[in-house]
Amino acid sequence: PHHDYGRGGRGWRDLWQDCLSLLLMDPDGVGQMIEKNFGGVRIDGTNATIIGDGDGSFIADRNGIARVWMDHALWPQMTTKLYIDQTGDIDILNRQVLYFKDAQSCRGTKIDPLWDAAQGSLQRTKEGAVYSGSILEHLLIQQLTAFYEVGDHNIYRLRGADWNDALDMASEHGESAAFTYAYTGNLRELAGMIRLLDSACDSGETELMEELKPLLSSDPALFENIDAKKELLGRYTQSCCHHISGKRFRVNLAELAENLERKADWLTGFLRKQEWIEGKDGEGWYNSYYDDHGRAVEGYFSSGVRMMLTGQVFAIMGNVASDQQIRRIIKSADRYLYRKEIGGYRLNTDFHELKFDMGRMFGFAYGEKENGAVFSHMTVMYANALYRRGFAKEGWKALRTLAGTALDFDTSRIYPGIPEYFRSDGRGMYHYLTGAASWFMMTMITQAFGVRGEAGDLLLAPKLTAEQFDEQGRASLSLVFAGKKLEIVYENEGMKEYGDYTVGSASCSGAELQIKDSCCAVIRRSMLETLSDECHRVTVKLI
Repeated sequence: PHHDYGRGGRGWRDLWQDCLSLLLMDPDGVGQMIEKNFGGVRIDGTNATIIGDGDGSFIADRNGIARVWMDHALWPQMTTKLYIDQTGDIDILNRQVLYFKDAQSCRGTKIDPLWDAAQGSLQRTKEGAVYSGSILEHLLIQQLTAFYEVGDHNIYRLRGADWNDALDMASEHGESAAFTYAYTGNLRELAGMIRLLDSACDSGETELMEELKPLLSSDPALFENIDAKKELLGRYTQSCCHHISGKRFRVNLAELAENLERKADWLTGFLRKQEWIEGKDGEGWYNSYYDDHGRAVEGYFSSGVRMMLTGQVFAIMGNVASDQQIRRIIKSADRYLYRKEIGGYRLNTDFHELKFDMGRMFGFAYGEKENGAVFSHMTVMYANALYRRGFAKEGWKALRTLAGTALDFDTSRIYPGIPEYFRSDGRGMYHYLTGAASWFMMTMITQAFGVRGEAGDLLLAPKLTAEQFDEQGRASLSLVFAGKKLEIVYENEGMKEYGDYTVGSASCSGAELQIKDSCCAVIRRSMLETLSDECHRVTVKLI
């Protein structure tokens, strides 16, 4: 088969990552898809995991308590942010969407004895009315419930697994520092989206369900107190175990954004202090996990160095790692994880242990599947994170090596495309992998070429390296944005390297464009809307 686990059906992450590539290729209708997908979120912040046919079709699990993946709340927000940036449709945050309801309650720790299939799979109030809340409310519930569900080290609990499905044997005491970094970035980005909504909204307020109020505590003493966080989350999940009151309260948007920023700032300081591994010879990286015995998984051990790529990706992407730390992470990843001949960055070093207090991945031979193979999705996300933070040369190295191996038939033994992973001999395994392909395309367009939306405007902020320009010093990209066909041409006559060039001037069909901070050109939404339907050439001169 061309897929790995399961039967090839779509999972929760697929719903959101398929939208990423659609937003770049064919954005019509993606807003409606996003709205329908949010209908899979439960009121406790978890989500349906059995996806039916057609958009917005979710099926109740009747086989007992289903597994909870702790990363699932991350992806909807990433996709929603890209949608808002590409379209300028900030009002999507106000759209009302239903909540999914089945027997699973209290974040997968209990069964709701009052629920049966005859009640349907929609969340109701105590009066029996079907409840709907804004997409913003859905996002807040997802991010805030995750914030309070912590383990013994005040790190988000691993639960059934995270993105790495094979970390499935640490449900009691396992913690995912890797995705705690990611959620830290999400809190900060959601605050930015709320500020944008505030600027476009007359009232400066939004309505949220009454039960949500305790989750908006901004007391730093609470953030430090593991038991108090667990108790607060328990009270919340119990308050919406079967039905909810249906009452709402109004909250100031600016204060709401500040609330999330405070949580993100606290997390950043806490994580930098607790999770950084100080290496030798200029090395250093972030710990990714705690095992089911509560021990940090990475560092210098008698059996050798233990390093995992996942924690580095999200520490960089979530703005937890400082620029100085990123340089040290790159040095460490290049030394311990990079193997050019098999596609680039392995998922982890060889632990030399059947570590079954962490997951089944350690039962695989080293270099196979999640145990140290070059996993395309995480490699592409590593590249994306590096680009976002301005490390373009290093980001391109990750993408170029991955693509080069895939296109080298003698090594990969596959038709051109991105496989799930490259095993220890470089062979590409399992072709059915939408996530990595979506992220590869998104990274090349929005980061390497720097052609991306920002609240509906189009930014042109290239991070191309000198080798990516042709003999004439040109690099071009054709795409549709805001329904307009555009050919973007970057002219780098001096063949300067990224970091040495600035954006000197730019024009769209002869009309001069605004240059921002010498690093990007901007085409305002208002200008895009006046363009005719023919293809328009946008020229950006780099000096």
